[in-house]
Amino acid sequence: MTTVRVMQEDWGVFRNLPAVASRFTEETGIDVEVTLTVIPEMWELMERSFSGEDPPFDLVGVDDLLLVQAARAGHVEPLGDLIATDGYSLADFPSSAIDAVSDGGRVWGLPYCHVSNVLIYRADLFERYGITVPDTLDELTAAAIAVQDAVRADGREDFYGMAIRGAPNCGLNFWIVGSTWGPSYGVRWYDDDGRPTLDTPELRAAVEHYLELVRRAGPPESPTMDFMDCMECYAKGRAAMTIEPANEASILYDEGGAVAEGTRTALIPAGPLGTRHAGLYCPPYAIPSLSRSKRAAWELAKFLCAPEQVLDDAERSGFVEVARESLFAEPRFVQRFRLELLETTVATRAYARGERPVTRYGMEVGNLIGDEIVRALKDELSVEAALRNAERTVAALGPPG
Repeated sequence: MTTVRVMQEDWGVFRNLPAVASRFTEETGIDVEVTLTVIPEMWELMERSFSGEDPPFDLVGVDDLLLVQAARAGHVEPLGDLIATDGYSLADFPSSAIDAVSDGGRVWGLPYCHVSNVLIYRADLFERYGITVPDTLDELTAAAIAVQDAVRADGREDFYGMAIRGAPNCGLNFWIVGSTWGPSYGVRWYDDDGRPTLDTPELRAAVEHYLELVRRAGPPESPTMDFMDCMECYAKGRAAMTIEPANEASILYDEGGAVAEGTRTALIPAGPLGTRHAGLYCPPYAIPSLSRSKRAAWELAKFLCAPEQVLDDAERSGFVEVARESLFAEPRFVQRFRLELLETTVATRAYARGERPVTRYGMEVGNLIGDEIVRALKDELSVEAALRNAERTVAALGPPG
């Protein structure tokens, strides 16, 4: 019997994977070995799978930045021939998702989710204190300070206007700066000759704005906060707002409670150029180029990403940010979620695009920039010095392409 070894993140939406794999085996006769893992082991297994050596897995749920890095190194199986042979349609996926899993004119992975930033906020507190929901980044800072001051004036000192990712990592503080703040200020990560452009007025202004928000309205532990910390802070009623993917609001709603009842979502605020930048995280299923079960892995990828399977996963897990466009018109899907959450998720797709630098170094560029941003947040050095350091260390990696 052919066996496909599949690896995926141990995340709510994927915890149904072992049961789905068993059903796939019953229908196809292809055996499946499932591994669910978490960070940091997950990154190690992703890298080993696309290292150019005998891979531990045949199908991998892989970070989209690591996907491009591995594809440029020749370690990912292109899907073009498989798609053409089967007449497999990509029409149900948004163009932003296909762009995220493509490079050099070839498709390297099959999209499953389509994750972007939204504003999650305590509508009950905003209404109580007469504060307008922010529509711009400047209004965001003002609202965070205003609601923080109002709640503290009522006797709650351990309360903050904003819980936002501050820990250094491409997927943490640089997810926020690289996906929303930087692009909102018109930042370019590299010039036309492949030189990093980080020590610039645009990025300095973006980082200064982000840091002002965190310093004036964030909890003292902000420099170490990841997305789980932010949602825990918010869910415990310690923060009035957070910026996270819509899925996090869906999880909160499912858990219930007073904070969930008082919460609503909104579009990511616009920057000084009048544009909105929600970012995009679109980790696909991809096949290592040295897998010995490529065709079987492709069959499993199609099965896992089929509309009916994604619908079942969403109903079970509350995962609202699916890549399949058609599900947003599916009655079962619509009934699963709050109407306002669906409206925010659908509206956000117009602003969802991958805007962190896509290079042959995967997440390393974002990691280096994130390391310097947190140093500025902790007042170890100025923003200008931090970005000068980041530009030097990123340049030392070499050309991005």
